[in-house]
Order: sequence, then structure tokens, then C-alpha cells
Amino acid sequence: MENNDLYDDFVSQFWGGGQRYWESGMDTYLDIYSPETVLEQLNQAYKNHFYEEDEPTPLCHIFGQQMWHSNAYLIANRTALIELKEAIDVALKHKEIRLGLSPSDGEGYDLFIKCVEDDFEWEELEMPYHDRDCYVPDETVGIPPHKVFKQYKRHLR
Repeated sequence: MENNDLYDDFVSQFWGGGQRYWESGMDTYLDIYSPETVLEQLNQAYKNHFYEEDEPTPLCHIFGQQMWHSNAYLIANRTALIELKEAIDVALKHKEIRLGLSPSDGEGYDLFIKCVEDDFEWEELEMPYHDRDCYVPDETVGIPPHKVFKQYKRHLR
């Protein structure tokens, strides 16, 4: 929920003892300021949060580059690809979005998508390689990816 004064009160319900409860992880973008329409929009978002019984669960495996010049892979079912496409549209319009996905083992994760400007300082961002035998980043130099997000600071470590 964004763009209104109720945001802090709303999300405070999902935090306890300074720890966020995973089960309550939800993300709803409200591009409204009218208190009269907030409840209507939240109810609609809640109804859309669940999948129909016969609707496939969105499954998505993302395999990043192990090192320079290696391939990256995105393997997803149709449902996940449609949700990813819609999330990209939101990121293009509002600069960033969080999308909840799941691999085939059911261990859900959030995919954070950021649309940056053409003059973004790419050289300041740490490289995405994850094979530590081939590439060990200098963590004192590069900005970790979560630091690029502004809307989701509470959700990122």
C-alpha cells in the first residue's frame, strides 16, 4: 500500500517485536489518495491475492550468472510469466515492484524489479555473479542490489 497516510498504520499490524511475519507478506500498490476508495481497493487486492482451485500456481526458477560470460536462465510456467509481465509493466510505470514467486519446492521468494534511468551509475553496483570460486566481489566498493530500491527498504536486508 502506498500513496496515502494509512501506510504506516497498515503495515504496523504485520510486525511483532521488531520481526516481520512472512505469512503476512503482501504488497499492494494503491495509486489513490481518497480514504473512501482505500478499503474498496484493498478488498479487491485481497480477492485477487488467491488463485482459483484449478488455476496453476505460478512457478519460476531463476538461475543467475555464475561468472562473466556464463548464461542466466528463467524457467517459468505461463501463470508466473504473466505475473512477471504485469510486474514489469508496473515497474516501468512506478520504477519498482515486488513480485512473490515460488520454485517447484514451494519455498516462496520475492523478486524485486527496479527500472533505473539511463544515467544510472552501473559501475557502482556490485556484479551479479554468484560463483565465489570464480568471482569474489569487493564488498567495500560495490553497492548491493537491495540498496537501489527505495519503496521496499523495510523488506530488504
